[in-house]
Amino acid sequence: MTRKHKVSAKAVDTRILAIYALDQLIDYIRTVAPDLKPDEATLLAAITLHSLPELFRENPLLVTRFREAAAEMKRKRRNPQSPTTNN
Repeated sequence: MTRKHKVSAKAVDTRILAIYALDQLIDYIRTVAPDLKPDEATLLAAITLHSLPELFRENPLLVTRFREAAAEMKRKRRNPQSPTTNN
């Protein structure tokens, strides 16, 4: 039996944002390789996403930036009234 979990509006909003970002990546890929068909650009985007952990391992600065962004999100969660800092 499959259990259905209620998904919060915030989770739905963030998923929509992720889909939008993926669409932007696909559009960018098509500017780099305009001869790709939409499905090929989508596949290349998927390959790119799959490769991200290796890219992070090879670029410690990316990991540092992600940790900083995560710390900022946690800080805002603890104190939602504080101003946002732009890095």
